[in-house]
Amino acid sequence: MAPKEKKRVQVQIDKDLADDTEAVLNELGLNQTTAINMFYKQIVADGALPFKPALNEAKKANLRFLKATEKTPVTKFKNAQEVADWLNDPNED
Repeated sequence: MAPKEKKRVQVQIDKDLADDTEAVLNELGLNQTTAINMFYKQIVADGALPFKPALNEAKKANLRFLKATEKTPVTKFKNAQEVADWLNDPNED
């Protein structure tokens, strides 16, 4: 039987995430290529991702906060004195 043709897949991943993942995979006796092949095979077998992408409650709350504050005016300061003056301004609510 002839070997299957291979295709190179390249992605950019945060270095710390890649290093942490590689450490876990090593503990499991796997390398990155094997893990990615397992991931792809499961996608094909299920016709879907092998997990349900979802936001946890903290991430949902963070998104709600960002949405609620997106039109809040932003004050930009040039130095520490401007920050101190702003914090001590009796006219600010």
